[in-house]
Amino acid sequence: MRIAEPLMSGFKLRRLAMLMEPEPGNPQEIEGVLNPAAARGPDGELYLFPRLVARGNYSRIGIARVRFNEAGDPAGVERLGIRGVSASRG
Repeated sequence: MRIAEPLMSGFKLRRLAMLMEPEPGNPQEIEGVLNPAAARGPDGELYLFPRLVARGNYSRIGIARVRFNEAGDPAGVERLGIRGVSASRG
């Protein structure tokens, strides 16, 4: 029996930097910035949609635009606000 090659073979992963972490003093992010989804907008920009965790595990979905350096590598984010609210898991 022949085992099929992985669908995503040939890719290499290279960690560049942490793009987004909790903003000091921001109560919306006091317990973390987690699990961002990423998507390109119709404007061609790359956006992140992280779970922002406030005190008491109260979660919201934020939106941030990824900033790139001159070499084209991700270099940080511009926070654009909160776009949705989810209930606390109690």
